[in-house]
Amino acid sequence: MSRGAPAGTAELVKLASRRDRLLLAVWADALIGSSFSTAYSLRDLFPDAESRRTFVDGIRGASGAAPLYGAVNGTSLGALTAWRLGVVAAVAAAVMSVVLVVRHTRADEQTGRQELVAAGVVDRTAPLTAALQLAVSMDLTVGVCIGAVLPILGLPVAGAFALGLAVAGAGIVFAGVAAVTAQVFESARTATGSALALLAFFFLLRAVGDTDDSVTWVRWLSPIGWAQQVRPYAGDRWWVLALPAVAATALVVVALRLLERRDYGAGLVAARPGPARAGAATRGAFGLAWRLHRGTVLGWTGGVLAGALVTGSFVKNVDVLAGGASVRKLMTELGGTQDLQDAYLAALMGTFGIMAAALALSVLTRARAEEADGRIELVFSGTVGRARWVISHVVIAAGGATAVLAAAGLGTGLSYGLSAHRLGHGLGSMLGAAFAQLPAVLAVGAVAVLLLAAYPRLTAVSWGLYGIFAFVTLVGPSLKAGHYLMDVSPFSQVPKLPGSPFEATPLVVMGALALAGLGVSLAAFRRRDLLA
Repeated sequence: MSRGAPAGTAELVKLASRRDRLLLAVWADALIGSSFSTAYSLRDLFPDAESRRTFVDGIRGASGAAPLYGAVNGTSLGALTAWRLGVVAAVAAAVMSVVLVVRHTRADEQTGRQELVAAGVVDRTAPLTAALQLAVSMDLTVGVCIGAVLPILGLPVAGAFALGLAVAGAGIVFAGVAAVTAQVFESARTATGSALALLAFFFLLRAVGDTDDSVTWVRWLSPIGWAQQVRPYAGDRWWVLALPAVAATALVVVALRLLERRDYGAGLVAARPGPARAGAATRGAFGLAWRLHRGTVLGWTGGVLAGALVTGSFVKNVDVLAGGASVRKLMTELGGTQDLQDAYLAALMGTFGIMAAALALSVLTRARAEEADGRIELVFSGTVGRARWVISHVVIAAGGATAVLAAAGLGTGLSYGLSAHRLGHGLGSMLGAAFAQLPAVLAVGAVAVLLLAAYPRLTAVSWGLYGIFAFVTLVGPSLKAGHYLMDVSPFSQVPKLPGSPFEATPLVVMGALALAGLGVSLAAFRRRDLLA
C-alpha cells in the first residue's frame, strides 16, 4: 500500500476482500487450475513433435479456430498452451476485473453502502482506489501463479511468466475500463454492461485481425490482442507488456478526473426517465421479470448463436484436428460414439447444455438479489402473490435456457449442415440434440429454486453444485470416473445425440423431478419470512 493512498483505502481493501473472499478464490483457482490442466492435457494428448505438428496443421486449416483462439505461433507444448489458454484466460481476467471494480464502486454507491462508509474518515476517491487495488492485485496474483505452475510440467519459466503477465495485463486494462464506466453511468448494471460490451468489441476486433491477413494490424488496437502479441513461448515479447500498463494508467487517471466532476450518486450521463405508463409487455409479475432479465437472456442467446456458428464449422475438420489415437479416444468418450463427427457434435451439445444451465442460475440468483435488496416488498405491496413472483422468474429462466439451446442447435445445424451440404438434416438433428439437454437444465434450475424458496441464504450454493456437475460431465470421462460418480450430474443422464440411441426415460424422470421440486419450492416460499 502506498503512503499516498487516500484515507480509508486500506480498510476498504480489507472489507472488499472479505466480502468477495469466496468469489475471488473460485475465480483465481479457475484461472490457475485451467492453465495447469490445459498444459497437462495437451502434454498427454500430443506427447511428441509429430503429433503436435499434425494438430497445428489442422488448426491452421480450420476456419473457426482463429476467431476463437487466435493464431498458433509454434508447435511446441508451450506454444500450444499459450494458443489454447491465452485469449480465453485474458477474457476471463477482464470479466473478473470488471465485476470487482463495478461491485465495489458504482454498485455500493447505488445501494447506499458507500454513503455509510463515507460517514467515516474516508476520502471520496478511496472506494475507487481500493477497488482498483483489489482488482490489480488479483490479476497480478493470477498471472504470477500461472507463471509458477506451468514449469511444474516442464515448460520454460520465461514463457510461463510471459503468458501469465499477458493474461494479467488484459485484466488490468479492463479494471481501468470499468473504473471509467462506473463514473459515466449511474446504474451498476449499465456500467457493467458497457464495460463488457467494450470487451466484446475488442474481442471481435482481435478476431478480425486473426482471420484476415490483410488487416493483422488491428490486433494492436485490442487489449486482448496485446495478450497474444506478447507471444509466450514464441519469442516472449516482454516490451508489449508496457501497452496494458500505459493504457490502464491513462484510464485510471481519466476515472479519477471524472469522479471529481460528478455528484455523489449521479453519473456523467443522466439516466433517462422511463415512460409514464408501462407497456403491455412489462406489466405485472411476468413483465417485471422479463424487464429485469431480458438483457441477460438476449446477450447469452446472441453469444451462443455466434459461438455455435463458429464451433459448428469445425466438424468438417474434426478428423484432422483429432490427430493421434489419444485425442480420438477422448473425443469418443465425451461424445459416446465411435464416429468422430457425431462424437464432436454430441460433446458440443453437452457443453451448450451446461451453458444454458448457467443462464438459468444467473436469472434465479438475481431473483434472490431482488429479495435481499428489499425490492420484493414493493412488488408484494400490490396484487402480486408469492407463487406468481416465483413462477415469473422460473418461466424467464426456463424460457431463456430454451432460447439458448435453440440458438445452439440452430447455429451448429446451419454451419454443419451447410458444410456437409445437408442443411435440413443438420438443422433437425442439431435442434433435437440441443433440446434433449433441457430436462437436465431444468433439474439444475430446480435445485436453485428450492434453495431460493427454503434456504435463501444458501442460494449461491447452487453455483457450487453446478460447478461439480459441469466438472464431472466434462472431465469425468478423461479421468476414468466411475459410473456412480458420473451419475451425480444430470447432464450425464442426457442421451449423447447425435450418434447414440435416444432414450426418453431419463429425460422424463428429470423433467418430473424438476416439476416436483418447483411444487415443493412454492409451498416452502409461502411459509417462510421474507428476507430470511
